[in-house]
Amino acid sequence: MTTETDATARFQALTADPRRRRDESTAMVEQYFTLTGDLYRESWGPHQHFPCYLPGQSREEATEAHVRDLADRAGLTAGSYVLDLCSGVGGPACTVAAHTGARVVGADLVAARVREAEDNARKRELDDKVSFRVADATALPFDDAVFTAAYSIQALCHVADKPRAHREVARVLRPGGVWTGYDWMRAAAAEADGIAEDICRAHGLPALATVDELRQDLTAAGFTDVHVSDGRDVGDWSPNWAQLEELVAQLPPRDELPPLLRMMTDGARALCTGARSGAFFIGHWHARRAEEGP
Repeated sequence: MTTETDATARFQALTADPRRRRDESTAMVEQYFTLTGDLYRESWGPHQHFPCYLPGQSREEATEAHVRDLADRAGLTAGSYVLDLCSGVGGPACTVAAHTGARVVGADLVAARVREAEDNARKRELDDKVSFRVADATALPFDDAVFTAAYSIQALCHVADKPRAHREVARVLRPGGVWTGYDWMRAAAAEADGIAEDICRAHGLPALATVDELRQDLTAAGFTDVHVSDGRDVGDWSPNWAQLEELVAQLPPRDELPPLLRMMTDGARALCTGARSGAFFIGHWHARRAEEGP
């Protein structure tokens, strides 16, 4: 019988090698969420991402407002047909549907998370507006030009072949369709290499992209009106790091923690160190699929 300790050790052996993280990314992502699913559910509920904050907001308020703002910036309405790429357990898709009336299809690699997303949609009585598919972001099971818009929230960092994922989104978007979202990213300076590697190992990420890499990927995929930033133009991200630091400070000493929780606290410390130093940040992008020519 496989124990949590054994599974954590196997996962850490995989993530220690950057080449294996890239070549075995599908297995790595499935292992990561199998290990961490309960912790994320208990700690974060259906919205398993960091929000930006406006003054005076609680985490719950900031999380909902963050997703609604993304939908508004994308111009989503009741007539929109929207792809949520790497949709997780469905919190953002449900919020977008409830806020705009749009039909939302979530696509996620991990079958267990798709099932949980479907349960969350039923609980919110949104299963007539929201559906989910098990799907690889680099080989989407959708026809060409079917969606009016697409977004992803802090999940493309789990995809090894990010350029291909952007090309797939361009393929399934209608001409002029918006592609927008947020992602975990890294500074371009060589000084960021160490902290980026620590984050990738702890969280099962193939690699973190830079702003320039994301901009190049979007442009190469055929998107226009490309805007990419470090996310500070949207709101304040620092409360997330303060909350993580406070949570870690309440835990027993590192050596007394079980392996999984030790790995997660190491990952939290790496995120906070990176965010405080500028080596890590939540990036934002907004672009459009090119209109068809005459």
